[in-house]
Amino acid sequence: MQLVVLAAGHGRRFGGLKQLVPVGPGGEALMDYTVRDAKAAGFDGIILIVREEIQDELLGHVSSAWPAEFPVEPVIQGPIAGTAQAVESARPFIDGPFGVANADDLYGQKAIATLAEHLRNGASGEHVLVCYHLKDTVITDEAVTRGLCETGSDDYLSRIVEHRVQHLAGGGFEGSPRAGEGAGVPRPLSGEEQVSMNLWGFAESMLDELDDGLDAFDPETAPKEEGKPPELLLPDVVGQAVAAGRARIRVAPSNSRCIGLTHPDDLPLVRKLVAEGLTS
Repeated sequence: MQLVVLAAGHGRRFGGLKQLVPVGPGGEALMDYTVRDAKAAGFDGIILIVREEIQDELLGHVSSAWPAEFPVEPVIQGPIAGTAQAVESARPFIDGPFGVANADDLYGQKAIATLAEHLRNGASGEHVLVCYHLKDTVITDEAVTRGLCETGSDDYLSRIVEHRVQHLAGGGFEGSPRAGEGAGVPRPLSGEEQVSMNLWGFAESMLDELDDGLDAFDPETAPKEEGKPPELLLPDVVGQAVAAGRARIRVAPSNSRCIGLTHPDDLPLVRKLVAEGLTS
């Protein structure tokens, strides 16, 4: 049971490698806490997805900060930008059910333990998404992107709708879908909505879905943001598999908080929250 840690990001909005920014009292990066919690939860090792140009810097940090007895397999991401290619790049090193986590989010010990429990004891071939309440993932008034999860009565995922979300000064939240029906139209959000922070657990069958999605990906027609290459995102591939009835994703509440680095101004607050014990 391995955890794929996505550490190939550019950190364009942040202005640098969020993966390595020290946030803990001993200079720990966010992903150091995730790796610690993964080891405690019973994961057998880490598959670390990197870009070639930052591989040496990341591995230098890993060798000094991560337990020497905990296996780490570095993998350079394939040529297509986005989290779908990042996860698919790990395929040669995956053996059995596996988890996926971002390097620049701090998920908390309970959430990582919930992920491990579902991977060990979930139904054969079933996948899981560990979710958070929206209010537990937004730390400032800056706009962020969050995937709002829609589920059926059986707590299985129906779809994820990406929203631009902002915490309002007077309390509450406002969000607008980034694409599709209602795109750009703001609506009030309570903060209790379940959102994805890219903490997944997959059976190996999801790798076939990723292969198919990447084969069908056309960079000429794919949507892209200004200043970024066209990319294929993991939630998009998962959503297509769910819509076609080829995958069932159990949505598991984390019952904890998730913090991450998006904007440079987030750093002092993240350090404060870490010092207050969010990582326990």
